[in-house]
Amino acid sequence: MPRRPVQPVPPSPQSTSHDAALLRELYRADPLHILPQPLWMATSRPGALQYRFITHGQETTGVELRQPGAFLVYGTRAQEPLAAASVKLDGVPVVWIQADLAAPLTPWFDHRDAFMRMLHVGGDLPLRAAVPGYTVREVDVAEELPLVATLLRASSGVAARGMDDVLAWARRSVFHPHAWLWAVDRTTKRPVGLAIADVDSETQEASLVCLEVLPDHRDRGVGTMLLQELIGRLERMAAFTTATLPLRSGTHPDHLFSACGFSGHAIWWRLRR
Repeated sequence: MPRRPVQPVPPSPQSTSHDAALLRELYRADPLHILPQPLWMATSRPGALQYRFITHGQETTGVELRQPGAFLVYGTRAQEPLAAASVKLDGVPVVWIQADLAAPLTPWFDHRDAFMRMLHVGGDLPLRAAVPGYTVREVDVAEELPLVATLLRASSGVAARGMDDVLAWARRSVFHPHAWLWAVDRTTKRPVGLAIADVDSETQEASLVCLEVLPDHRDRGVGTMLLQELIGRLERMAAFTTATLPLRSGTHPDHLFSACGFSGHAIWWRLRR
């Protein structure tokens, strides 16, 4: 099913500045290379943001987004070499930057973590996977948040957060009740997998929060079933969907997402002092 056409959305009070509008336009043209996270997440942190837009000839191709004393993001569609002097690192504990631009900055940081950005823009979806013995249903957010936290801890994934984090997911402005899904074991009637996405109606972006399956139920197609069901729903809610996947040695998280219609393999580094 193709994505629904993008409809203009009146700007919120937080997005009325020229810089914020220009960033949204730039991001929508190439979400994988402009930011390492969904737009709403990068711009919703408390405190003032500073924007410095990057030009290539007459075209705006990137942005340096800074929250003083907290983080810096450097993203660009053009792959011109980064002039290290243009990125002031004084007092910045965390920098997000594309992998092929990171070399001049890495000596200043003690730790680096790799992430892959992928994009789903619609089109014909594969036939929804039906896994014998399993079904999909929505999470009852009013009653089942403790069970969500329990499953995340048991899955031992990067999204294994505590109850406070799960409550925060359900309370933020991009929460959508139809984008929280369980995979349920038909025999035990218990959830064994979880998929969650956020939906930003202003940018018309959906973004994956987590996709987890309990270890005893992996390698059976449960993750594919969950992701395909979620994407089918998101196609009616947003113009595109993004996913930011942590990369670890010996893992290939992009294989499942590619099989479900995601494309792009933009690699970002998170540099930390």
